[in-house]
Amino acid sequence: MKKSILILLCFCILRSFAQSVDSDCSIQNTFGLKGEKISYELIYNWGLIWVEAGKVDFSVRDTLVNGKTCYKLRGYGTSYKNWDWFYKVRSNYESLTNDQLRPIWFRRKGREGSHYYNTLYSIKGNEADFVSIDKKGKATQLKISLADCSFDVISAIYYCRTIDFSKVQINETIPLNLFLDGESHESYLRYLGKVKWKDERSGKEYNCIKFSPLLIDGTVFKEGENMVVYVTDDGRKLPVYIETELVVGQAKVFLIH
Repeated sequence: MKKSILILLCFCILRSFAQSVDSDCSIQNTFGLKGEKISYELIYNWGLIWVEAGKVDFSVRDTLVNGKTCYKLRGYGTSYKNWDWFYKVRSNYESLTNDQLRPIWFRRKGREGSHYYNTLYSIKGNEADFVSIDKKGKATQLKISLADCSFDVISAIYYCRTIDFSKVQINETIPLNLFLDGESHESYLRYLGKVKWKDERSGKEYNCIKFSPLLIDGTVFKEGENMVVYVTDDGRKLPVYIETELVVGQAKVFLIH
């Protein structure tokens, strides 16, 4: 499974929030999602230097589907032009969810280097119809089974930001189910407590919750708990900083606005 800058950021952020949930996946509120726009920058370590490699923008808008309120969640990732020669990324992710942030459909479309993709999930209960269209327009269709409370990488970020972490103990591990590229994945995070974190670039300090997620071995990440994530210790649980080891090099991810 190839992972672009956007996939890397999504996995970093969503795995930082993963927590066991009630079987009905209900939420108490959506913390003022409507109209939210946030952006992150990825800094990549290549040898002895750190390079600003790319940016991801996340946005939310509400919409009506059959008279019911739904959310349209979007993540758009791009490599910077001075990085395109090495690995060009233009990647768009969109998720339509109900008012409980449960996915109705999810689309991933774009390119990562020489790899182009166009995939779509239509979700009903614990099943999803998955369609993948290749560069020549040939479609491959699958029907896949989903575990309870499964999310795509975009809806998972927002859903998990609604969860109450007050009952989680230090070093407790917590699961999350998600799906991507026609496959289901299971992981966990390890809660590491509350800390103060200072942004080395802006000098701004945050009261944060700190996590270390279990990463799946692949083309980007080393398997194991090789990532540390900081999210604000407030109602929004906004990711402000992530650092991780990669198969080649290291990366830092900063909230920029």
